[in-house]
Amino acid sequence: MVTNLILFFLYLVAVIYFAGLALTNKSMQTSIKDAYMYSGTLALIGCISEVAINSFCRAVFDSPLWLYQVTPIHQGDTSVFAFFQWSLFGYHVYYVRKKLQSYHFKYEAALFAVVVSVDALLLEIFVNVSSQVFLDTFVFYYLPGDIGHLTTIYVYPFYLLGGVILNETFERFEKEPLFFGNLSFSIAFIFVFL
Repeated sequence: MVTNLILFFLYLVAVIYFAGLALTNKSMQTSIKDAYMYSGTLALIGCISEVAINSFCRAVFDSPLWLYQVTPIHQGDTSVFAFFQWSLFGYHVYYVRKKLQSYHFKYEAALFAVVVSVDALLLEIFVNVSSQVFLDTFVFYYLPGDIGHLTTIYVYPFYLLGGVILNETFERFEKEPLFFGNLSFSIAFIFVFL
């Protein structure tokens, strides 16, 4: 299982890396500090938000939206693997945001929230379909079956709100990317591994 999990993660790294290449062009500068900060921020916000959202759903609806099947922690609301998965998504979001910024849209923040939230749903489907091949299980199993338990439309409002919060967070964190990258990774590490 560990070998398959490592291979699966390396596969996801390759896919996200090539997706990043597809989003960039020669004139687009890549800031390692900013990409690091985006990864750390998503590791932090992603893992903590998963626990918060599922706790909310348990309190209001008597059921969580999802349960992690791979290395679950916090009652299956998140997982050790999620720390790495969310970090990787942060790297991807860095390139998505840079690409959107290059177009100079009037309502860039709102567009970012919509694009990232739809992107998250599509990537969840991709991750769960891919994990069936590598791990013979879903990484996370959505209890509502509206999209084959791969993801659910019920999580979309949370992702949309998350996109708005992320846009504002990145605006502030970009002023000190190493500090906030280190801070985010440190807090996420403590939350997941200790």
